[in-house]
Amino acid sequence: MQRRGSVAAWSFAVCSLVVGCGGGSKPAESPEPAVEASEKPPASGAGSSAEGSAPQAEAKKPAAEEGPKATRSAADILTAPDVVYLFSFNDSEPKQAAEEKCDKKAGSDPKKKNECMAAARKAFPADGHRFKKDEKEQWWWITVRQNGNKLVSLHKIPVEIAEETATSVTLKPVGKDKGSSPITPPAQIVFEVPNDYQIAIQDPKSGRLVFQAKVGVVSE
Repeated sequence: MQRRGSVAAWSFAVCSLVVGCGGGSKPAESPEPAVEASEKPPASGAGSSAEGSAPQAEAKKPAAEEGPKATRSAADILTAPDVVYLFSFNDSEPKQAAEEKCDKKAGSDPKKKNECMAAARKAFPADGHRFKKDEKEQWWWITVRQNGNKLVSLHKIPVEIAEETATSVTLKPVGKDKGSSPITPPAQIVFEVPNDYQIAIQDPKSGRLVFQAKVGVVSE
C-alpha cells in the first residue's frame, strides 16, 4: 500500500495470508454460490480431412490475456475504496483439480459428484483481501475472514508498492502484522490484476487463486 480451509491464511507459507494452502463479472453485493458453473468446452478441431496434419491446439493463453481488460491502472483497481476481494472458487484452479478428482470418484452419479464438489469448495472459505490507506497515507494490506455479512480482519500489514505493471502489482511489507492472528509477513507478494473486477495470486500448492470484487460487505 492462506492454509487449506483458510483463504485468509496465505502460505508464507504463502497459504497463511490467502486461501487454503486464489471471467471478469462485475462486483456483486454478496458472495457467489458455492459450487456451480461448468467450464466452456474446448473449441472443436479442424474437420476430418485436416486430422493428422493440423497443428496442435494453441496452448491456453495467460489469464491476463483472456476476457475483459482493465480500464484503470492495476494499482487503482487493487486499492479501490470500499472494495473487498473475496475468494472465487469457480474461477480458481482448485475447482479444475476438484472436477477431475470428483469425475473419477463419482463416475456417472451426479449426486455423488455434487457432494464431492461441495466438499472441495468447503475447503476454501470465502475469505479475501482489502487495501486501505490510513490518515498518515500508509497503505495496509488486510486479509479478512467472512462471517455472515461481516468481515473479521485476520492480518493487517503495512505495505508499499514495489513494482507495478499493466496487469500486476507487487507489494512489499514494511512493518509487522497488526491483525488478530499475526504472522511473519512475506518479503513481497504479487497480485495479478487481469481486469477491473478481479485480482489473483499464484499459490505454490493450490495454483492460481482468483478473488472477486465485492461491495456492500461490512468490515469490523
